[in-house]
Amino acid sequence: MPEAIPASSVIHRLKNHIAIVVGFSELLLADCAPDDPKRDDIAEVLKAAQAAMAMMPEVDKCVRS
Repeated sequence: MPEAIPASSVIHRLKNHIAIVVGFSELLLADCAPDDPKRDDIAEVLKAAQAAMAMMPEVDKCVRS
């Protein structure tokens, strides 16, 4: 049976992955022209990743309670 991973470790790793999505989305937006058809899609990915990151404190509270 695989060894259990502490919830705090999972949350930390998840935050790292979300931070990568946020960072690359910001870089892509900075390189996009205002009329680039991909701009709206990239902005939506960024918005979703920021919302996921904003939820992390709540997830952490749930895990610790």
